[in-house]
Order: sequence, then C-alpha cells, then structure tokens
Amino acid sequence: MQNNRLWILMSRRLSGEISLAEAEELQQLLEQSPDKHYLLDILHSYFTAPAAPAAGEEPGGDALEERFLKILEKSEADTPVHPKNSIFHLRPRRIAMAAAVLIPLLGMMLFLLRPATKPVTAMAAAEKDRPGEILSRAGVRTKLVLPDGTKVWLNSSTRLRYTQLTGGATRDVVLEGEAFFDVAKDPQHPFIVHADSLEIKVLGTEFTIKSYPQDPTIEATLLKGAIEITRKDNPNTPRVILKPNEKLVFNKHLSPVRAHIPDLIHRSLQAPPDIAVNSIPLNIPDSEKVETGWMYNKLVFNGDSFKELSEKMERWYNVRFIFKDTRLYNYHFGGSFTHETIQEALNALQLTADFTYKIKENEIELYEK
Repeated sequence: MQNNRLWILMSRRLSGEISLAEAEELQQLLEQSPDKHYLLDILHSYFTAPAAPAAGEEPGGDALEERFLKILEKSEADTPVHPKNSIFHLRPRRIAMAAAVLIPLLGMMLFLLRPATKPVTAMAAAEKDRPGEILSRAGVRTKLVLPDGTKVWLNSSTRLRYTQLTGGATRDVVLEGEAFFDVAKDPQHPFIVHADSLEIKVLGTEFTIKSYPQDPTIEATLLKGAIEITRKDNPNTPRVILKPNEKLVFNKHLSPVRAHIPDLIHRSLQAPPDIAVNSIPLNIPDSEKVETGWMYNKLVFNGDSFKELSEKMERWYNVRFIFKDTRLYNYHFGGSFTHETIQEALNALQLTADFTYKIKENEIELYEK
C-alpha cells in the first residue's frame, strides 16, 4: 500500500502537480526507502530527456522500452566501477535487473501521468478553426500543438489565446506568461505573437517570449530564424530585427526616444533606452540557459535578487512568498533547481544567505536571521 502511494506521489512530482503537503510526504517516504531515489532519478531522466515524443505522438511499447534502456545504460556508464568488478559482467546484469523492475513501473507512471497531459493535445487538435485558450497553471509546464502545426511549450502560470490560425491573412496569438514557439512555416500567413505592448512577427522560426503582467520587462530570445518586434502602443518607435542567439529586453516603465531614430533597428545600431539587445552564450547548452532551461524542467537563475527569484519560484512551485524583512531583497543567487522540493530548494539557498522560513500550507514566510 505504501509503495502504491509512493508511485502516485512520484507521478505528481514528475508532472509538476505535487502540493507542498504531498512533497513533504514524498520526502518522508524516500527517506524510509533510500533506494527509491535511484528510481526517481531514472524516471526524471526519462520524462525530461530532449528526445521525448512530440505532443500528439503515441510511440509504441518497443520504442518506449528501447529509449528507457538507453537511459539506464547511460546511468550505469556514469556510475564508477570498483576495479575488482568486471564492467562486462556486472553492468549488463544490473541493467537487466533494473529494467525488469522499471519498465513495468514506467508503464504505470505513463498511465498515471496521462490525464495531466493528454487533454491539452486533444483539445488543440479538436478546436481547429475555432477560438481557443490554453492555461498552464502554476507548478505545471505544458506542451501542445496549435491548429496550424506550430509547437508550443508553456511555462508555469502562462495563458495563450488565439482566434483563427488557419484561413486568415495572419496567424495571431496573445501571450501572458512565458512560452517557446517552434512556428510552422507558412510565408503567406505570418505568425504574430501579441505580448503586452509588443508585437512579434515571424514566418517560421524558434524563439521564446517572457511576458508576465507583473514583470517590469518583456523578453524575446531568438534561437533560429528571424523575428521582427514592434511596439503596438507607439507606432513612432522603430522595429527591431533579431538574429539567432540574440535576446531583446523591453522595459515597460521607460519612455522611448521619438526623434532621430531609424525605422529599423539592428544590433549594430543604438536601440532606444527602453530596449536592450544582447547576445546569449553559444557555449552553454539550452538546458542550462535562463531563457530555455525551463523547457527541460529546470529553473535556472543567474544573479537574481531574492525578490526576483521568489517570483520565479512562486510560479514554479505554486507557492506564495511573504518577506518579513525587506533586507532579504539584497541577497543574489545563481544556480538551478530540477526536481528539488521547495524545502530542498530553500535549504540550498540557506547555504549562501542568512535567513529562515516557515511554511504554512502554500505560503512561505521568510525571516532574516
């Protein structure tokens, strides 16, 4: 009975739907059965691996088993071997034993996770040529395919709305939150993202947009292709063209300069004061970047103030932070969280910052020591 509860809690953790109370229960069960940490790590690798099937795909059992065995083999390859043990005899036996236990378990986990992910894909396919709205609530990341074939990843607390994506002159969506778009190519019908006061126009490309209503900035990061960004609320400001591996940050609270600005801004030209365009590192994998790490189920932060990080963690963990001392805002952090519970994440932050916390249901009070 306890094992069944453990698998259910693991499923809720992998789907991002686990509550604080359930996370504490899972942690207690894992402490009672330390060997289950290995199972959770393997399952986490399976569900967050970049080779995961695209939304709407239903791979066969053989494909699932083959991919899962590859993950097991990689895990074993990364594990040091004692010199007295033979790699040719020990590891295949361990892999076979682990597979015998984990492959049936994987099937159960897929079944448990299915209700949380299947409705999004089914709705996107069924609502073709009709208005739609997708909501990825706090603590959940969502993948879907739009009626025009565009693939979208939604981060936590994100809303995406569209009216007509096929048959019109343009394909328009409205975004509140953070999303990655892999836009289906259709040069005759440009794809346009409306994010607050910005309009991002593309023909076929891959990019991310971060536009939460409460954030002071809007960010657009181009990974492939080209995008054109304009301000809807001020037609006198110039258009901005991004090239691959460039990031635009628009400050919603700064006034633009209206005179002596060219109609088209490239990175080599001086942008208005409310717009900054910078290159993103090429030597860092996407899973380790602030802009794209969330797509790999990883919350990445780099030099964030405690206040900024708390806002990201609120969306990531579906919690609410209450600062009892504003001096805590002055702490800055860099790092990442993957499958850590909120308690584990806060304990890690305590290694470099002097604070304590109290958890009351989904509210977390922060105190300076």
